Amino acid sequence: MTAPGNPQKGNQSSDSPTKRKRADTIPNPVHPNKRARLETSLNVSSAEDIRTLQAVESKYEVQVQSVISSSKIQKKVTSILRYLAVPPNGDAVSPAQKTRVVVLRAKASDAGKLVSIAEIAKRELGKDNDGEHVWYQYISLGEELKEIPRDDGNTIIEETRLGGDDDDFETMKTPFERAIEGQPRLRGVPIMSLFLCRASIEELKKRYGEQTNASPA
Repeated sequence: MTAPGNPQKGNQSSDSPTKRKRADTIPNPVHPNKRARLETSLNVSSAEDIRTLQAVESKYEVQVQSVISSSKIQKKVTSILRYLAVPPNGDAVSPAQKTRVVVLRAKASDAGKLVSIAEIAKRELGKDNDGEHVWYQYISLGEELKEIPRDDGNTIIEETRLGGDDDDFETMKTPFERAIEGQPRLRGVPIMSLFLCRASIEELKKRYGEQTNASPA
């Protein structure tokens, strides 16, 4: 007489392919420490800007520093100078070493502080230090969309009065007002990005123009 099969064993064998299939179909999560693309960090949207920044990011070492109202000017300047520092004692730069570029990014409300930081940093970079005193600057503008609450009191376009008395009326909303009720409004906030480096960047020069203290060739 044949012994009955083990139901538990049978269940395990039938479930295994399903479990493996589910595991294989789970997409790989994005690493939380993955750096945002440069065009995303600087909030540019035009195709030409995106192509320019992608080229810069692929060819150079780029560091983005945000400037906000609480940023310390001297701390930011020190960070810029440290990142753009030339090799000590006149050591030659390795051919494999990419040119470094610092990008200062700020909203319109903090653009004044960004400019102050850049001017101090350029003044320090311009001092003759082992013959390396040249700086190059480029400026681009982007836009960040910010949500602002919708004020229902400002969206009433027309009123309909019901009833015979002037004091007895009901405010009626249009179909458009009902459709957008509760939906946030978006406002564009200008973003200023200032690139600072010790070598001319042809891609940035073509797109944004160039400022430098280097003597004309």
